[in-house]
Amino acid sequence: MQIALARGRVDTYAALMLVVHTILFAAVGAGAAWLLDGVAGGVALVFVLVGLGLAWLAWVGLYVLTWVRTRRIDVPLELQPTGLVARSTYGELVIPWDTITSATVERTWSGRRLRLRLVPESDPRHADVVVAWLRPEMMRVVQRRGLRYSLRALDIEVDALRQAFALQSGGRIRVG
Repeated sequence: MQIALARGRVDTYAALMLVVHTILFAAVGAGAAWLLDGVAGGVALVFVLVGLGLAWLAWVGLYVLTWVRTRRIDVPLELQPTGLVARSTYGELVIPWDTITSATVERTWSGRRLRLRLVPESDPRHADVVVAWLRPEMMRVVQRRGLRYSLRALDIEVDALRQAFALQSGGRIRVG
């Protein structure tokens, strides 16, 4: 079973965040102009504002790059009878069901999130996890924090996700 990327929600959230970043930049720029207007001369103020503008452009550029890279992933999560395939902008993992110790839906400040915990590296079953391509530092994050997916980014409801995990894993994995 393929769980697709919810492009509409991802696009809406990313566009909203770009608007928020722009408003925050404008507020910081206005605050800096107000504070520096009486203290520093016009040239210093221009340098500060240009520096803030360049920082904002760099931040927005990285954000848009990440947004575009995220949109390229058609199916972030694929549930198969043997395990699951997890795809992200950082890489791809093939994870057998036996290597998943827990699956939970958590509430966070930004919404619900699916978290999958894997067996520790010391467990012999860990060798069955196939790192198709993943940065080594990201595998350390997966080991420490688990594999995490925002449910906003997945095009599936929580109940359907729970049923899919139970069905595809043959009842071995229950999403709490």
